Amino acid sequence: MRQSYRDALLGVASCFRRDEAGATVTMFAFAGVVLICMAGVVMDYGRLTKAHSGLQAATDSAALAAARLPSKDAATMRAAAEKFFVANTAGLGGQNIQITKFDFQESTGTVTIESSGVLDTSLMAIAGIKTMAYSTRAAALKEVTGTVEMALVLDNTWSMSDSAGGGGSKITVLKSAAKNLINTILTQGGSNVKIGIVPFADYVNVGVGNRNQNWVSVPADYSVTNTTPAVPYTCTTVTTKQVCTKGAPKTCTSTTDGVVSTYDCTPQTCVQQPVTPYQSCSGGTPAKTTVTNYKWFGCVQSRKTGELRLNDSEPTSPYPGFLGTSQRCLNPIVPLTSDKTVLTAAIDSLIINIGGYKPSTYIPGGLIWGVNVLSPTAPFSEGKAYDTANKMPRKALVLMTDGANTMYFRASDGTHQNATNNGHVTTTNNDTSKICEYAKSKKIEVFTVAFAVTDVAAKTMLQGCASSSGHYYDATDSAALTAAFQSIGQSLTSLRLSQ
Repeated sequence: MRQSYRDALLGVASCFRRDEAGATVTMFAFAGVVLICMAGVVMDYGRLTKAHSGLQAATDSAALAAARLPSKDAATMRAAAEKFFVANTAGLGGQNIQITKFDFQESTGTVTIESSGVLDTSLMAIAGIKTMAYSTRAAALKEVTGTVEMALVLDNTWSMSDSAGGGGSKITVLKSAAKNLINTILTQGGSNVKIGIVPFADYVNVGVGNRNQNWVSVPADYSVTNTTPAVPYTCTTVTTKQVCTKGAPKTCTSTTDGVVSTYDCTPQTCVQQPVTPYQSCSGGTPAKTTVTNYKWFGCVQSRKTGELRLNDSEPTSPYPGFLGTSQRCLNPIVPLTSDKTVLTAAIDSLIINIGGYKPSTYIPGGLIWGVNVLSPTAPFSEGKAYDTANKMPRKALVLMTDGANTMYFRASDGTHQNATNNGHVTTTNNDTSKICEYAKSKKIEVFTVAFAVTDVAAKTMLQGCASSSGHYYDATDSAALTAAFQSIGQSLTSLRLSQ
């Protein structure tokens, strides 16, 4: 297009030269010829600019159309590009409008298209310039080209049992939104995209199948035997009984992981009153032996050495597993996989409690395992090596939580204890931020979603954790959570023009 404009200016100069050759031409006639030449340049250049803009738009659309296809066959992609190109240049001025070059680089996911056309001039023809050529170039990136690895770090604490507003619990809304996100990304990338799931509460479950891995240290299961001695059959004479009278009705509240529950705490007064004497007999039971079994359910604590709990710089340093008489961690981690059936089944099976076990929130525990899932080294090694440009592969971590940290790390044994003061919470928030910074130092793209979070410090922490302001979502209700996950899915799978 610049060449055509230069030719136009040369044409004006030609007008001047021809005008100077006529000795009998008056100054008025001279000025008229000059004005005609200049008008020709302006008008035809305007037409050229309009044609060039139209051609650029058509070329951009063609590149995006080709990149949008799941197919990586160059011929198939070019056919789609040609179809869009022809449709968008039907009313464009000029002739010989065509795609002159089509290229697809699978290694980078880049579709490149070059196009050109020729415009017939009007007044500039007086200067001998009858046509002007113009050309454009566009490149579009297929964002999902086998290079996306995403870890979903999902809050499954007891607070997720609370209402999400508009019907249904928070965990129900989360399941729906997470499955939609998985479907969006896998539909675009298919088997070349991998997703991992890290449910977290007070602890993380790494899966009992990993017991013998060198990155976890689990003590042997054991049993404790207790024998209750025999109780002889005895009788006593009863002359009184306890009679209790309730006072004014009273309701008390208790809070577990931010969820408030009520219970009857009406006071009562009890006294002993005489009764007609009678015999009360008990006992006569034989000795009884009970066995209490302690086993591993896949639960792990944080690493105690230095700040290894905050990074994966020493993958061979083991995480301590702990035993229990019942399961004290929830669903196991799902390592990176492209199996949609496995992923959706894992989301559907998410739970927020087991019996009386109602876990609290320790975000650093889930966050570091999100990093571990994406890391190319142990504990999980399904991830590819980090790319400093975060393109091959593009690694993303999505942290969703509905509340503030309510626990802290106890360095003496690596356990997570209920926070009893603001200092405990501040320390845990700082640990959360340090893990986010470590993830970002590895060029992991960090998305954070605050789901109905009201704690100001927690929201500030989550904003700082995100890779940018556009990577943070303040989801105040169920509709906003669904929209946030949709936006993340579109961000990871969207097409974009690179040129």
